[in-house]
Amino acid sequence: MTMSDETVMTGRRQPFAFALAAAAASLQAGAIAVHTAPVSPVHGATTSSRPVFVASVAAGDQPEEIQVATSPVLIRTGFRTHVAYCFPVRSGRGRVRCSLDAALRDGTYYWTFVYQSNSRCIVHGGQRYCFPEPHLTAPTRFIVRAQQP
Repeated sequence: MTMSDETVMTGRRQPFAFALAAAAASLQAGAIAVHTAPVSPVHGATTSSRPVFVASVAAGDQPEEIQVATSPVLIRTGFRTHVAYCFPVRSGRGRVRCSLDAALRDGTYYWTFVYQSNSRCIVHGGQRYCFPEPHLTAPTRFIVRAQQP
């Protein structure tokens, strides 16, 4: 192999190796990064009348409340009408959890996680300022079924 052949081959392999390394780094970062999202109960799960709600919380996001409703219809601040809510507390790295004060009757329910995120940003005088605004996770359907004796 001549010097020019080696240079051409190295030149071809470098972009591929760089792309491969970038993809691996992206996968690692994605596996580590926490996104604000419902965790449990999962969509379609059957729970007891006193489910424990768990959500993941991204760095910088502030948990507000978990709302439970019998209809998945959302407005800007949560469900149009909700039957219960609880205030989540931190439970481990990047997670929050809470339970309702009262038991739920048998039936189909939906839950959403309401949180604040500094996503409303402006630039003023060359400085970027971000302010909190409410966000919601998509409604997650779950079923409550009393345990059989």
